[in-house]
Amino acid sequence: MQKFYIHKDDQQQGPFSIDELQDLKITRDTLIWFEGTDNWKKAIEIEELKEIFNSIPPPIQSKKVVIPPPLVDKKFKEKTKPNIDHNPIKKNTTLIIVVIIVIVVGGLGIYFYSDQQAKQAEIHREIEEQRKLLELQNAKIQEQADIEAARLTEEQKQKRALDAAQRQADLENLKYEYDQAIINLRAAKISLEEIQEFQLLRSPAEKEQEVQAELEIIRSWENEIDRLQKQIDKY
Repeated sequence: MQKFYIHKDDQQQGPFSIDELQDLKITRDTLIWFEGTDNWKKAIEIEELKEIFNSIPPPIQSKKVVIPPPLVDKKFKEKTKPNIDHNPIKKNTTLIIVVIIVIVVGGLGIYFYSDQQAKQAEIHREIEEQRKLLELQNAKIQEQADIEAARLTEEQKQKRALDAAQRQADLENLKYEYDQAIINLRAAKISLEEIQEFQLLRSPAEKEQEVQAELEIIRSWENEIDRLQKQIDKY
């Protein structure tokens, strides 16, 4: 709330509120001062006080000389003087403080930004190391898989070679058995011829029995030759 000082009876009085001024029964010509004005003014000239005089008739004009307002006491001036500091040193100090604050805040911002960048770089570095480690592990796994595949391939190759050798050995054995069966068949046929030619010390029945026995041998060798031939053809 605005406070006012009055000059009355050659004395400076106040401060007062508007209601208090009304109780003091000031006049339109009462000199008033309040904070923000450069000099004393008549009450009627102050906008805030005009309502006090709306219901009061103006005074009768006379030749009375208006006493000019007294000089404001120095202490009063210092007391009521607006608090404006024109000290350049203080201004420079304030400016320096502001600059320091800006520098500190900027430095903190740069520090936190750099720290964040460093953390992100560390995270990227760890991710890159993990990626390289994973690549090495995958390479080792692939290398082991290649070694295992090569081993299996070699085993299969060796097995195929053994199988082929075994098949070849089996074929050679079959051929050998076939050749032996041919020889035995020829021998049986020769024996049959000999049995049919010689009749000494044998009866016709004995001869016929020997012939039949030899024919049975010949048929068995023919069957064996046929079986062996079929097996050889499978190879």
